[in-house]
Amino acid sequence: MTIDRIGVIRVLSSDDQAFLDMHQELMKQVVANKTWQTKALWDQPNGIHDEVTLAQALPKIFQLGSLWSADIDLLVVSCAADPGVETLRQTLPIPVIGAGESCCTVAKRYGTNIGVLGLEPQAPAVFDRELADCHLIYRQPRHVQCTHDIHTPAGQASIIEAALECEALGAQVIALACTGMATVDVAALLAPHTSLPVINPVIAAGMCIAAS
Repeated sequence: MTIDRIGVIRVLSSDDQAFLDMHQELMKQVVANKTWQTKALWDQPNGIHDEVTLAQALPKIFQLGSLWSADIDLLVVSCAADPGVETLRQTLPIPVIGAGESCCTVAKRYGTNIGVLGLEPQAPAVFDRELADCHLIYRQPRHVQCTHDIHTPAGQASIIEAALECEALGAQVIALACTGMATVDVAALLAPHTSLPVINPVIAAGMCIAAS
């Protein structure tokens, strides 16, 4: 199957299309000569950051994916928790890429001790599953409860602190379990503080598309 048209689902609601398109622009860095379109879930002002927001988002993801699948060749769910990805793979006639699974795939290239930074007290289930053969060191930064906190000075200071904790515990790589950290470019934020590679889940999704 030729993949020419790629659809991207953002799980954070916004009327700012330029903001929504940031993830497809990141993926374009590693995927050339494709046609892209991004759509966002409705009524998800804080994205997905707990069981409640996940439950609210899933039917919207399924609805959007089903309605859109006839017009695209591949679908990316740009959320590191990979909400609905397995179900979409079983029900849609096109490939479905999850940012979380992609992040894990790329992180494992750098070692088996993997630091993971995310929004919830526990790592997303996809990280536990995909990194089951690794030593996972998970941290939720202290002042980060939802994607908006990543933009704050306190949130960014906590992200740096959490990454350094992972490094001190032996992490060989930092995997970002939140695509909001891709939007803010947490890899650049961490670069002055650690020499560890930092895996941007959105760029990782692009790398997996390029390899498919």
